[in-house]
Amino acid sequence: MKIYSLILTMLFFQTVVHAQQMSGKNANEKSQQIGASERVVSSFKSTISDITGWVLKDNSKWISAKNVIPNPDPKYILPDKVLGQDNISEMEIRETQVNGKTFAVLVLKYLIPHYEFPTLKENFTSVKVLDFYVFPAERILHILPDTLSIGVPHSIDLDVSVSGRIPNYESKDIDFEINTAIQRFATNRIVSPTNLLIAVMPYNMDGKDHIKFKIIKTYPSEKLYQPYLMDDIVVQLFNHSYFECQRSTFANFFNSGAVLALSDMPQGEQPTDFNGFFVRGVRTYEREDYYNAITDFNNAIRLMPDQKFFPVYGYRGNAKFKLGDMQGSLEDFNKAVALKPVDKQFLPVYGQVFLNRGTVRYYLNDKVGAREDWQQASGYNEPKSAEYLKLYFK
Repeated sequence: MKIYSLILTMLFFQTVVHAQQMSGKNANEKSQQIGASERVVSSFKSTISDITGWVLKDNSKWISAKNVIPNPDPKYILPDKVLGQDNISEMEIRETQVNGKTFAVLVLKYLIPHYEFPTLKENFTSVKVLDFYVFPAERILHILPDTLSIGVPHSIDLDVSVSGRIPNYESKDIDFEINTAIQRFATNRIVSPTNLLIAVMPYNMDGKDHIKFKIIKTYPSEKLYQPYLMDDIVVQLFNHSYFECQRSTFANFFNSGAVLALSDMPQGEQPTDFNGFFVRGVRTYEREDYYNAITDFNNAIRLMPDQKFFPVYGYRGNAKFKLGDMQGSLEDFNKAVALKPVDKQFLPVYGQVFLNRGTVRYYLNDKVGAREDWQQASGYNEPKSAEYLKLYFK
């Protein structure tokens, strides 16, 4: 009989619950994660890979493919056609601190064609490539405004500070390459040769909200990227091709970095207000110093006892969970659940509160409550909830 253990972790209120066998391997992985806190750039905060590409054919019909914007030309028969006009295997959000400021790191993974004999177009293989873009974390808050209506396009300049490309990458190389670029940027030894813009447009399909999006790579010259911010240009970006996914999935992906973007306090500075204590509490939590994280969250709540910011109770509940205080954790998650956000942008994150509370209830042997919470999380399109319901309530 397999023995499963629910392990709840939270990164910028990004929740992951694993069902796994406890073994020596897990202990080794745990020690590696603790050491990872010494890195300049964090491990990924969130990922997204459930993406569909669309393109308009000459016959005015749209065709699609998973992770690929297809090539619409039926006469194009070269083997690299499988990679389409564009493709994205996966996107990641990471976080770093540069000279006391919070920066987000957007990682794009995709494939490019390679021919052993390029002129003859023979011996085709696909090569995996990773691009990364480091930009001020506060820009995340402007990617998908809550006020953006269905059918209205919007674009945002990410104001990239440093970027890079890693061809044929291996997992062990990613952190080193990104860290090196960030360290060079921090010491004013590098200027980004590339800027990045993201264009989005909400739409409704089969009763569900989706997002069309395009990632526009350009040069940092304002003359080159400014046209993509103009309304009459943005509206044309989606006329012939785009990527799309569910709006909740897209919002949840970027919301993982949005919490720290709400306030940017230099590390080491003594907090004096709610935001300061909350941000330091999150950073302390990430270092696995749960006692001091709880102290910071307590101080934040003490300074603003009537605030409606549910993540402060979510983080404190999670820290208590880590320390084995199940009842205290449950009480905090109950408070977080009671503070449903008005801003729709944070509803996917709010759904994770139910996922967390369900985990605590499961540990307290409240199986009925756990199932109800995971079903609630599923209602907010929380991606892990269905997995837990299937695993623990077959």
